[in-house]
Amino acid sequence: MNYLGIDYGEHRVGIAFADSEMKWAFARETIDQKKTDLMTRLSELVKLNKIDIFVVGMPYRPDGRKDGKNVVVEEFVRKLAERFPEIPIKTEDEAYTSVAALQETSYLKKKKKQQDKGLVDRLAAQHILQSYLDNC
Repeated sequence: MNYLGIDYGEHRVGIAFADSEMKWAFARETIDQKKTDLMTRLSELVKLNKIDIFVVGMPYRPDGRKDGKNVVVEEFVRKLAERFPEIPIKTEDEAYTSVAALQETSYLKKKKKQQDKGLVDRLAAQHILQSYLDNC
């Protein structure tokens, strides 16, 4: 099985991949939604990598409330399900994935991180997917 991990953001979307043999997630790319149509690019990635399962990071709230970013991500998941009805979608708690990604890039100079803002998004997607793989 091939997995596509997604760290959804309204501006940038981090992408990671894994397969069931290795069970190790790899950061792949960041999709800038101002420059690229997200669903078109996801279609290309699904076809190219023969994706079997989507794993989307969900910003669950500790108190279970539905507001803010989790509503936005749920809407994205709904659109993803409409576009790819044959591919199951799993959600994984994305708590602290961006924090972990920032820690991993702390060795980079501030200017370098500003030049590649998508780096944190890609690494967050990798953490989301790896967490799913570790728990399934």
